[in-house]
Amino acid sequence: MDSQLIMRRAMATVAAVAAAAALLVFVAHDWYHATLLPGMGISPALGDSLGTLFIILAAFFGLRHTATAFYGDWLFGMEKMQTQAVDRSSTLAGAAEQVAGELRGVEGFNNVVRGQLHGVVSETEKAAFDIASRLQNIDEIITRLAAYVESTTAESNRLLTTSEERISRNRQLIGTLENYIQQRAATAAEDRERIMQVVREARSLGTLVDLIKHISGQTNLLALNAAIEAARAGEAGRGFAVVADEVRKLSGETDKAVGKISNGIQTVANSIESQFEDKLAQDNAASEREALESFAVQLDELGKSYHEVTEHEAAVMATITDSSQQLASMFMSALASVQFQDVTRQQIEQVIDALNRLDSHATLLADRLNQFENPDFSMQPLSVHLDQIYSNYVMDSQRDTHHSATNSGAAAIKAGPKIELF
Repeated sequence: MDSQLIMRRAMATVAAVAAAAALLVFVAHDWYHATLLPGMGISPALGDSLGTLFIILAAFFGLRHTATAFYGDWLFGMEKMQTQAVDRSSTLAGAAEQVAGELRGVEGFNNVVRGQLHGVVSETEKAAFDIASRLQNIDEIITRLAAYVESTTAESNRLLTTSEERISRNRQLIGTLENYIQQRAATAAEDRERIMQVVREARSLGTLVDLIKHISGQTNLLALNAAIEAARAGEAGRGFAVVADEVRKLSGETDKAVGKISNGIQTVANSIESQFEDKLAQDNAASEREALESFAVQLDELGKSYHEVTEHEAAVMATITDSSQQLASMFMSALASVQFQDVTRQQIEQVIDALNRLDSHATLLADRLNQFENPDFSMQPLSVHLDQIYSNYVMDSQRDTHHSATNSGAAAIKAGPKIELF
């Protein structure tokens, strides 16, 4: 209520009534003393007393009527102001009660949000552990496959070393045959015996063919096992399955090459027998030399072809080993990526903590509205809660978002709680 306004109204009304009373006394003074009092037989002293009483009563009632006429009540509008104040107080109390009810309802609203957040944490954590379990199974398969590839590579290297030794011996044999051709001076019987010896040596190369077949079979088995393991690995083993298919194709090509080599050896042996039988029959040294030289060339080409096959197989095994290592590295990267669940969980837990703080603050606000006349009521400002929430952040991105939302220009504090990973 504006007391100064009431005071101004009262002073203005009193001044107006006083002026009217003074004017009445001035105008009626002579008539009152010269005519009215003598006519009524009243003495001047009693007349002055009665006149004063009349003036006071007239001023009083005039003041009330004037205040009522101008301000709506005889208290210069004070009753109207009191009524308006009571109405405003009632409206404010109703609004405060409504706001307090809504603030208390914030907790229920936040309970729904918290329930959803807990559901997100539970589902993402379940999915993350499921992915981690599947990745562990894939890792076991890759580990077994890597061990198998390593053992097979060692066996292939051993076979390659053995093959190199045999190729070296074959080359020495070719040199021996060439010397044999140049130094041929023995009799026909000795020549025939030596020729038959060469034929036997040529036919003995069939053991090399068997060795190649064995290596090819091992390679095909390796490709089959690799394809099975790649199928078990699913999407992560798709690239490995391609390599396994290429190895299987190489094994098939090796089998074909072995067949050709076997036929070549048989053809060479038959050719030697035929050529040198003609030589013995016709005693044709030139024909014999040509046949032996042809055999030497074919044997050398056979050694070169086999060497190329073994080198190619070694390259394939190296590719398989490299692919296995890459798969292992990809698995570790995928396993590390699953750790995002822990980051998400801790961030959601901080949001839940903020909602809990908001619940408490909303309850205090509701209590404050209901106890607005209590001077001892105290509560923690929302800014303090924000500072406490900020101190619990675990990532710089959270601090940057906080500063952006609060329009704070301060730099993000780098130190803070560390993220816990499972």
